[in-house]
Amino acid sequence: MSKSEKKYMPFMRQCFVTASVALNITGHGAVIGYAAVLITALRQPGSHIAVTPSEESWIASIVGFALIVGNLIMTPMVDTLGRKKSHLLTILPNMTGWFMLLMVNSVAGLITARFLQGVAMGMLGPLGSIIISEMTDPKNRGAFLTSVSLSLTIGVLFSHALGAYFSWQQNALICSFITFTSLLLIIYTPESPSWLIAKGRYDKGSEIFFWLRGRDREQELELEDMIAAQKSARKSSVGDQKQPIGTRIRRLLSYLRETSKKPEFYKPIIIMFLLYTMFQFAGINVISSYVIDIVHQLVGPGVNAKLIMVALDIERLVCNILAVFLMKTMKRRTLLFSSGAICVLSYLGKAGYAYSKANGLLHPPFDNQWIPLILIGSYMFSLTVGISSIPFTISGEIFPLEYRGLGGGISVLALSLNFFVAVKSFPMLNLAVGLPWTYCLYAGVVVACLSVIYFMLPETKDRTLQDIENSFRGWTAEDYRSAQPLNGKSIVEMRRCSSHILY
Repeated sequence: MSKSEKKYMPFMRQCFVTASVALNITGHGAVIGYAAVLITALRQPGSHIAVTPSEESWIASIVGFALIVGNLIMTPMVDTLGRKKSHLLTILPNMTGWFMLLMVNSVAGLITARFLQGVAMGMLGPLGSIIISEMTDPKNRGAFLTSVSLSLTIGVLFSHALGAYFSWQQNALICSFITFTSLLLIIYTPESPSWLIAKGRYDKGSEIFFWLRGRDREQELELEDMIAAQKSARKSSVGDQKQPIGTRIRRLLSYLRETSKKPEFYKPIIIMFLLYTMFQFAGINVISSYVIDIVHQLVGPGVNAKLIMVALDIERLVCNILAVFLMKTMKRRTLLFSSGAICVLSYLGKAGYAYSKANGLLHPPFDNQWIPLILIGSYMFSLTVGISSIPFTISGEIFPLEYRGLGGGISVLALSLNFFVAVKSFPMLNLAVGLPWTYCLYAGVVVACLSVIYFMLPETKDRTLQDIENSFRGWTAEDYRSAQPLNGKSIVEMRRCSSHILY
């Protein structure tokens, strides 16, 4: 093998691992986009399943409720079974859901199938970012983590595009092949070296680490630091493993009580709670589920809503690709707050236009299709360039090594719960108070979240994970100088690992 091949092989292997996660997430994006296709088809006069507006909202939103179940299942599983086995298990409920959609003849069956798919999404939610962050080089970490939102976009586009040409049953069958293909990739991916080292399998972990990252002095130092940290953690936990179950539970509760008081633990959780809440009420999943209804209300009932739906998905895809490059060039805070401002202004613009349209206040040349289309387009731009990519990137950067599994598992509940609340409440609010006031309410939630985040979120771009962790602890310049080793050895950034031994 030539030197050039040796240089690029680690990067290609990291791409392969990321692709296994990304393709699985693409299948979940298809689940989100499928709601718009399914609900539209069920409204047709020839549909063999009749649904009420309330049942429609349950079909669309049950995924968000099921996400919570998936989160709770995966949080203990990811450290017990390992990353690869846990990743394989996320395939089962999603595939089962797709096949159920081919056979069910009732609303209850549709909701059950969607629930199973939501469980799979909830299981992969915290796991996907962990796999990517642990198995990729820190230099490319941000771009690889951005593939999460990019993959969701591709899945939504794929499902919506199929809906324009195939029945909802055929759509489900075709989408199931995405999940099946991701299964094949997962089978050939290695276990996370961080998890193996955390379990004391140092030789195997080191072998996979160098296979993924290449081998030079910098990688060797990073691996040495990781092994040293995990040996220390395992040594301190030996006593706990021999304790009775009651003692271990009391020690665990004591650990959680003390941990909850530490700023490096609770501050990242608060930030992620706000980011995930902002993400859902910005409406990325609302517009994916109800895009046809929204287009008809804003643009007009005679417009080709399916064509606009696919066009918006293509815009979302292009903007997500743009976000990968912006993540490497722009600061995280700049990208977040600028896209957030565009989102809020677009929300208010759509609210004002919908109100004027409903009350007959529009007159030529303002009463046309292009103004609402521009507002929807600018809104989609803000969602995909910053709001949908920043939370997933930040989640892989701000949690300390010791609390990553626990903190990530707690904070992702906000993503799941607000998915359900936002998608479930949208049609009810639209019916009760109208689209303009619904948009104003959602815009208010986004503004409130961004206002608090502005004062809490540090800039994370081009900073080591250890530096970010220390900033939450409130370390000063004097603290940094005191922490420098006496022999002058430069400590390479330590990889985050969510495998903290609690008991």
